Amino acid sequence: MAESLSASQKQLIISQNLNQWQNIGSKPLDLAQATIAIQALYKYAGLPQPEVRFFASPAAAREQIEQESMQSDCVLAELWDVLREDLWRSLSRSLGTLQPELTHSIKNPLADIWERSFQRIMLDGLMDILGDFLGDCLLPEWGISWAGMFATAHRLSVALPEEKYNLFCNYMQQVGWMFPYEGVAIAIQRPSIRRNSAGEIHGEGIPAIEFPDGFGVYAYRGINLPEQYGKVHPTNWRGEWLLEQRNAELRRVLIQGIGYERICQDLQAKECDRWQEYTLLQIESEIDVEPIHLLKMTCPSTDFIHVLRVPPDINSAREAIRWVNWGIDPTEFAVQS
Repeated sequence: MAESLSASQKQLIISQNLNQWQNIGSKPLDLAQATIAIQALYKYAGLPQPEVRFFASPAAAREQIEQESMQSDCVLAELWDVLREDLWRSLSRSLGTLQPELTHSIKNPLADIWERSFQRIMLDGLMDILGDFLGDCLLPEWGISWAGMFATAHRLSVALPEEKYNLFCNYMQQVGWMFPYEGVAIAIQRPSIRRNSAGEIHGEGIPAIEFPDGFGVYAYRGINLPEQYGKVHPTNWRGEWLLEQRNAELRRVLIQGIGYERICQDLQAKECDRWQEYTLLQIESEIDVEPIHLLKMTCPSTDFIHVLRVPPDINSAREAIRWVNWGIDPTEFAVQS
């Protein structure tokens, strides 16, 4: 059927499936359907049927996870072997010549959303709470991108092994994070996810990822934030935090949120040079991997102040202006304008 569809019909199916699967990870669980999907996976792996216990958040499940890890064997390897070696390999081979197109249009966008964004933020945010227990979790995000691909192929009438297709896609559709032990499966309910206009996982003073019991993980523009920063709105972030933060990625996020103008005020930037309404400033504190030189520009008519970072080897305001204006000297720029 895929060959008989027009390009517009095919693209509509791809677009509809992408939209469905890019939102699947924040859709509330149907506990009955999630239980069926988990038990079906255990059965396919040849494991005894587990008791499925649901928890509102990873924090709420921690005590139970610790208890089960001491009392029971984790069966993650067995379930992973089924999902990865049996189901995924068989379904992937069935895609044939359609695989490159669906990889580009479905799998890669979904992997960006779930595996390289949501999962990474969650793992970073839960390290202090779950630590080594995270290694027992069956993370579904890698499978969401493939399930979206298989579901699209199915709608395009590609012949897929029906039992394997139903088991794989239904599991990825119905189940979130799950800690599988012998006899007990600990399932975590899905969170709500906040995003900014660019689609990045993002919250300002509130959790970017929030579970039904109120437990949350903080993120700013797709980067995990410690709670001490995340629970504070960026307008109230303080330049002094940069002096105590040694993580380069977190320093970059703080710089983005605070802005150079406030950093200049908070950290008392030193004036290096001045030319007309332009001032070259330097922040001497080691808040970044290289020295911070800033060009402060004051509009003579409105007194509006704008601050831009310039390369650290620039030592004069006039040179900084030339760099900002793509090599044009400010006197020439005035003539041209």
